[in-house]
Amino acid sequence: MLNRLRLTATIAIMFIQLIASNNKSAIAQEREGCFLVNSAGEVITLNELCRPQESGIKLTGDDGKFIEDYKRLAKSYSPDATNALLQGIQSSPGQKIAAAKRLCAQAQAGVSLPEVKLRAIGQAASIENPTAKESFLADADIITTLAGNHYCPELASK
Repeated sequence: MLNRLRLTATIAIMFIQLIASNNKSAIAQEREGCFLVNSAGEVITLNELCRPQESGIKLTGDDGKFIEDYKRLAKSYSPDATNALLQGIQSSPGQKIAAAKRLCAQAQAGVSLPEVKLRAIGQAASIENPTAKESFLADADIITTLAGNHYCPELASK
C-alpha cells in the first residue's frame, strides 16, 4: 500500500515538473472539446471535425494495454472530463506513456506516490475551470494507477 502511494506521488511530481518546465501560459476554455459559438451565442460542438487523424501506428504490448486501460478508466469520470481525457489519449498517447514511465523512474529514485499526488492536487488548485480541474486530476490518477500496473509492477506491489 505504501509503495502504491509512493508511485502515485511520483506520478504527480512528474506532472508538476512537466507543467512547471513549460513556460508558456494558457487560458482555459469555458467548455471542453472542440466547439464554435455562433453570433446568437449558441454552442455548436465540432468534436468530430477536430479529432486528430489516426496515425496508423498500432501500439502493442504494455503500451497498447496501457492505452486500452487508460481509455477504460477515463470513462469513469463525468462526461465532460471523459471527453477531455479520451481526446488527450487519442491525440498524444506517447506523452501519456512517457509520463507513466517517468513516474516509474522517479518512484525507483525514491519519490513517494503521496508526494506526487499532493503536488498534483496543489497544481489543480490554481485551475479555475471545474472540468479542466477534474480532467487534470483524473489524468494524474489514471497515469499513477496504470504506471505501476504496466511499467513498474515491482513498485505497485510494495
